[in-house]
Amino acid sequence: MPYVLTVDQISSRRRKDHVPATMATMTGLFPDVPLTRTVGDEFQALFSSDPMSVVDAILTLMREGNWHVGVGIGTVAEPTPHDLREARGPAFVVARRAVEEAKDRTDHLRVIAVPPAQDEGQDAEVLLGLVLALRSRRSPAGWAATDLSDNGLTQAEIGDQLGVSRQAVNQRLQTARWSLDVEARPVAARLLARAERIATVDKQAS
Repeated sequence: MPYVLTVDQISSRRRKDHVPATMATMTGLFPDVPLTRTVGDEFQALFSSDPMSVVDAILTLMREGNWHVGVGIGTVAEPTPHDLREARGPAFVVARRAVEEAKDRTDHLRVIAVPPAQDEGQDAEVLLGLVLALRSRRSPAGWAATDLSDNGLTQAEIGDQLGVSRQAVNQRLQTARWSLDVEARPVAARLLARAERIATVDKQAS
């Protein structure tokens, strides 16, 4: 069962069009994920099964600060068309609802799963919101250190790249709450997967 992301630009009438650059970034990170620009400054993405990629995509989009993101968890009519504007199914319906509701939220994110998995979708949304809240307080120096750490560099190697001591790197990572961020991401993915499983079991039972 797929995950649908419907993504709409914040204050699009007062900002330049960020859709082409962001779609190019998403294609580079997730080359197998179908993407389609839909209406106005909006695009959709269809993730087939990997909830960790969904988490990574959400966090990538939210870091830009340009997007309302709605996540829909549910079924999609098969076969899936290449142009997602022609796609149908409950996942697209709830993703549309999610992005509209995201516009009224301070974190600009909403996750909605089809019944009976609504609570599990809400659980994933809450945890993702906490991660976003932590990241919103991260300084540019913190981002520089965490990005390099996410790429597998040791603290000594990060210090060499940034021109600071290993102790300074450790302090930046602690202040950025990097360890908690790393631990929370797979938990959020497991919550998304749980929502998917519950919806799938209900579908099979019916």
